[in-house]
Amino acid sequence: MPFIFAIIFLLFASANAERVVGANNSLETVQGAKSASMGGAALPVLNDLPSLAKNPLQLSELDKLSLALTHVAYFEETSYNGVVMALPIKEAGTLGFAASRFGASDIPYIREGDPLPEGENYNTLNISDWIFTGAWGKNFGQWNLALSLHLLKRELDQSGWGFRSDVAAGYKFSEKFMLAGIIDGWTSSAAKWESGHFEYSSPEAYAAFRFSEPFPYFYGKLNLYWQSTGILHSESEKETRVWKNPVDWFLAGSTGLEFETNFSFSLRAGLVKINDAKSLTLGAGIKPISWLCADYAFQMHNELSSVHRISIIANFR
Repeated sequence: MPFIFAIIFLLFASANAERVVGANNSLETVQGAKSASMGGAALPVLNDLPSLAKNPLQLSELDKLSLALTHVAYFEETSYNGVVMALPIKEAGTLGFAASRFGASDIPYIREGDPLPEGENYNTLNISDWIFTGAWGKNFGQWNLALSLHLLKRELDQSGWGFRSDVAAGYKFSEKFMLAGIIDGWTSSAAKWESGHFEYSSPEAYAAFRFSEPFPYFYGKLNLYWQSTGILHSESEKETRVWKNPVDWFLAGSTGLEFETNFSFSLRAGLVKINDAKSLTLGAGIKPISWLCADYAFQMHNELSSVHRISIIANFR
């Protein structure tokens, strides 16, 4: 119940809030290793449960009770850890629940005016974003529909609560080709700090597609994924607006290739931005038994150390 009251309060407060870039921005993190290994193109990937917060649409394809765990090791001891559960409810679709923490612990710091500490006698602090997601998805023939609601608790020098709601849809033209779209923060995205300060971000929309082609002579199937940069571009640079320069807009998107073998093994590669060769991502997946899948992703970074992700998904029935 406190969460419900907080949401209602934030909805009314957002009308008078200060518009900022990045309220609830931790929700933009790509959680699952499978999506991350293909440039972060999460929306067209319908079987990467750890990425539920980024893509609720995949719930419409799930008909088994599933549990997923994910771990991401960033630079300077920063990490992301999450758990996700999918619960089919027969003809009513599938519910999904996720909880995760993105942050760092035991960061040494010195208060202004304090002398330099000796040895290990120093103060420490923790910074973190806790993300809680509830989602629903259902298949309607060739259509897939999904909704999600996120709550964010941020712990920095002061604490704050935020929320965002997303809506997504996908259409399968055939087994080979699918189009999808999502509106992040269709209710707007709001946050409230202990100081009483309010912030909000405008909605943003994304488009995506998936193309699959069987290669029986190579004992597998090739999947091509693409996801756009923002369409509304409330915070993006003007030169990438789709209606002004569609080629640049397309090349600013994410893309990935996946070769799924018939031997329960997959190889993946992608680009976070098609026009940036340094944004390369790589990964692999293995399914040692019918109900268990493990994925790994590697991402280069231009200035800091590389990022490693591991995800495990279990289907129980």
